[in-house]
Formats: sequence, C-alpha cells, structure tokens
Amino acid sequence: MPTVLALMAHPDDIEILCAGTLLLLRAKGWDVHLATMTAGDLGSRDLPPQKIARVRRAEAAAAAKLLGATYTCLGERDLCITYNVPSKRRVSALIRRTRPDILITHSPTDYMADHEETSRLAREGAFAAAIPNWKCGSRASEKKPLVALPAILYADPIDAVDILGRRQSAAFYVDITPVIGRKSDLLACHSSQRDWLRAQHGVDEYLLWMRRCGAARARDARLPAKHFAEGFNPHHGHGFPAENILSSALNGATVSSARAISATRK
Repeated sequence: MPTVLALMAHPDDIEILCAGTLLLLRAKGWDVHLATMTAGDLGSRDLPPQKIARVRRAEAAAAAKLLGATYTCLGERDLCITYNVPSKRRVSALIRRTRPDILITHSPTDYMADHEETSRLAREGAFAAAIPNWKCGSRASEKKPLVALPAILYADPIDAVDILGRRQSAAFYVDITPVIGRKSDLLACHSSQRDWLRAQHGVDEYLLWMRRCGAARARDARLPAKHFAEGFNPHHGHGFPAENILSSALNGATVSSARAISATRK
C-alpha cells in the first residue's frame, strides 16, 4: 500500500495546510500517517504546558482518527524546535517506521522558526534514514534503513506569504473542493487552537480563514469560482525522486502552476 507521511511542527498545522490532499490520497487507498514535532504545549493563556499539551494531543489524535490515519507526537517543545542530532534521529526513526512514498512538510520559508526548523529536520531526517550506518535509537527499536528516499513536498507557508509578506508561488496545486467540508471537520477537532488564536493574535473565524486561504490558492491555480486548493513545491535535491508521484496518485493530471490537479478527474 502506498504511504504518505505529513510531518509538521504543531497540532493543526497539517489540517490547515495539507489535509485536503491527505483526504484525497486516503480515498485512493493510501496509508496516511500524521506527525507533529510538538504537542502544542504553549498554546494556551489559561492552562499550564502539561495540561494544554494533553488537550492538543487528544485533538490531533481525534483528527487523525477522523481521517483514517495514525498520529505521532515526537515530543519537542513549542518555540524550541531546532535542527540538532537528537531531533534528526527521532525524525529518521519515524520515517524508517512509516516508510513513506511521499513526505509532506512545511515550506523552508515560513512565518516562524518552528516551521522552518521542522522543514529542515524532515528533509535531512529523510536523507539520513536511507543511510545504513545512521542509527536512530536502541538496537531493539532500530528499523531497517530506507531502500529509496521519499518524494518530499513542501506545503504552502501560512497565508502563502514569506516573512516579508510577499506572496509565494507554488509549483502545482491540488483541487480539494470535493473534500473541503471534511477538511473543515478535521480542523474543527482543534478547538483549543481556535481559542488560543483568538486570544493571542486576535484571529477568529478559524474555519472560515482556512477556507479563504484555500479559495485564494484556487484563484492562483486558475480554478473556477467557489473552488479550493492547496499548493505544493517539490524538493529536487540530489538523490530524491524527480517524478511527481502525487500527480500519478491523483489520476495523472498535468501538474503546473497554471493548472491544478483535478480531484474529480476519472
């Protein structure tokens, strides 16, 4: 069974940035794994870190169950994700265990360092996971190295802009219109995050904001009105797959910045 792993920094990042694509792949029979570097332990004004972490782990697990996926938290702390050897070993161990054909992670350029460091850890952890002499844990828990590297896809940065507010392009788009309602249901599992964003950043309309972002990406993809899309850029580093596995998985539609993968194409 083909497998996709989405590895991002915090609970709800996946649901915001790539859950529509994951829903489409799941419908095609793909095995789906979700993972976050942290449990969102700083995501509350009212609850202490351990309590909000338990709440947000449970919300992430509920979203994964609704998607038909598994969920793993790698146990890092909010605002403390850094590219280092122990963290890279944990990421490599996850990748060896799940053995993804596609690995989806954050854009290398995003609004906060947790996202950017996760992106680097995902890329470098995947590369290391194929090296036999790279050790990820104890001998008893060590999994075999990858036979081949996964295709890495970088999801859009938040709001599809960089740290200077410049809108970022995507190499291709996935039309998620048929599953936008289910994507909203997955994001709605993260009710504590909605409370946090409203209190800390003055951002409400959590689900409507996600839809506005998807509608804007659909316009970038030149899709019809009332459509929604997610954007991706593939990693083309040495040794990684050059072919577009996602296009083949979603019925082989042409992939470009000017034409979306149509989720409804037979």
